[in-house]
Amino acid sequence: MGEARTRLESAIEALSGLPVFVAYNANVDAIVRVDEELESFLERPSEPGTKPPPSPLDSKRDLATAITHTMAAGHGDEAAMTDDFATTLESELMPDDQQMGGQAGIMTNLLTSLGATPITFTYMVSKRQRSMFDHPDTVRYPIVEDGQVRYVPLEEFTNADRTKINWVFEFRTGDELFGVRAAADTRFIAASRPAAFDLHAGDLDETIDQVGAVVDGALLAGYHNLTPDHVEEGYEETHRHARDVIRRLRSGGDLDVHVEYAVTQDDDLRASMYEWILPEANVVGVDVHELNMLHDDAGLEVTGEKPTEETPFEANEILTHYRMLAALREELGVDSIQLHAMEYHLAVMDSYHPPEAVRRGLEFAAVNAATKAARGEITRPDDLETGLEYEPSTPGREAIELLADHVDESADDGVLCTPTVVACPNRVVDDPAGTVGIGDIVSSSSFVLELAIATDRDQSAT
Repeated sequence: MGEARTRLESAIEALSGLPVFVAYNANVDAIVRVDEELESFLERPSEPGTKPPPSPLDSKRDLATAITHTMAAGHGDEAAMTDDFATTLESELMPDDQQMGGQAGIMTNLLTSLGATPITFTYMVSKRQRSMFDHPDTVRYPIVEDGQVRYVPLEEFTNADRTKINWVFEFRTGDELFGVRAAADTRFIAASRPAAFDLHAGDLDETIDQVGAVVDGALLAGYHNLTPDHVEEGYEETHRHARDVIRRLRSGGDLDVHVEYAVTQDDDLRASMYEWILPEANVVGVDVHELNMLHDDAGLEVTGEKPTEETPFEANEILTHYRMLAALREELGVDSIQLHAMEYHLAVMDSYHPPEAVRRGLEFAAVNAATKAARGEITRPDDLETGLEYEPSTPGREAIELLADHVDESADDGVLCTPTVVACPNRVVDDPAGTVGIGDIVSSSSFVLELAIATDRDQSAT
């Protein structure tokens, strides 16, 4: 553990003061445990566990359909709600807990907890939303005055009375709802879709190059936060606008952009993201379910069965994941696609940062993931000591060694590091305090350390 602790300390030092732009989605997650009390609140679906949910969700029966379908499938899922049904839940359902939600919100909290200095934009900052930021004094919010961007401390800023609330229904393996037993520890998210989340940021869109000039990289997410009701001219027009904003953001220099993907049940929305947003990224972050959906949307073929989160882990599934990632990376033309799976983290790349930087990033992400799973939160660098208490996954190491043989390379202590593929075992927590946001923790922690190493902030990288 001594060497791992030394690398951890070096990573934390490298992240101190790192400037990163983070956008677009932050909300409050209202956490609800799936139990008998929730069942009494909902209405029994016609086909519990088998019928896919409608989109958007518009009733308690729709919500029950979605939760039971997710429980039976064994992987996390998300669907949008109508505004009326979102209002119903806010007025009638009491959450068990509340926390920061939304990819940009979760990533901002992690970055500030690790000592970085993000510039974060999200559309609605109410007092309630602001209270969910762990360190609002170290977050800068961009506003535009007379064509110039200036930054105000988030602790002094609000611009909305309404709060975007997502309802997160968490369950453990074996939990039951309307006779359906959960196949895995995961969650279903019923997401609100306020009209403000339309990927237009007013004057900031035209001046975003000024932000790009003062940061080392960008973590972007929330492109799935669109609905037909809120986008007058269709997804394509809105995503083309968002694409132009990304290009303007990086126009002032060589700026790395990570896009964190997210599941949506809207086929047209996914297709639009695939065409207009993902190709603009340097790095795309996905989990297993998202990888399967992306691969299907791209019309790519795969040999044999695609591994899923609900089936027992087998070491050779890493070979399928590797092939899927490689095919997608080539189709999209991005520098790297990174997968966060239960037992390992895997990056397939071309012309990206040095492999050693990616390896360090993935190993750091494993520590962050274990810490988040074990503690439920990360609020300061010292919290990461918890993650070191969990050993790298033995099944993950075995899978990576199998991949190393497949690509005619060798794994060093269960880690594969080559110019085109990097993999490291995850640190698995058997009884997690919570599952929401771990993927965002993995993607953001790996990306920022890769940035720090690539910009020579980490003197131990060589």
